[in-house]
Amino acid sequence: MTDTLAQLRKQFTTPCPTLSAVREHYFPHIKTDRRLRELIRAERIKLKLSKVHNSARAQPVIYLHDLADYLDTQSKQSA
Repeated sequence: MTDTLAQLRKQFTTPCPTLSAVREHYFPHIKTDRRLRELIRAERIKLKLSKVHNSARAQPVIYLHDLADYLDTQSKQSA
C-alpha cells in the first residue's frame, strides 16, 4: 500500500468517494462537477470515472487507488 493510498483511506470513509467530494477537496479551482467530468473525458486530468451501479442516477465516483496514482504522478511531474 502506498503512503498516498493509506492517507486517502484515512481521509475518506469509502473506497470510492463521489466526484463532488474529490473535486471539493483536490480541485477547488474547478467550480462544477460537470467541468471536472469534461476535463477528465478530454484527458486533461488523468482520472478514471466509475459508477458503483448501472443506474442512470448513479453518481460518478473515483476509486481511491486511481486517485492515489494520479496524485503520485502529479507529485513526480512537479518535482
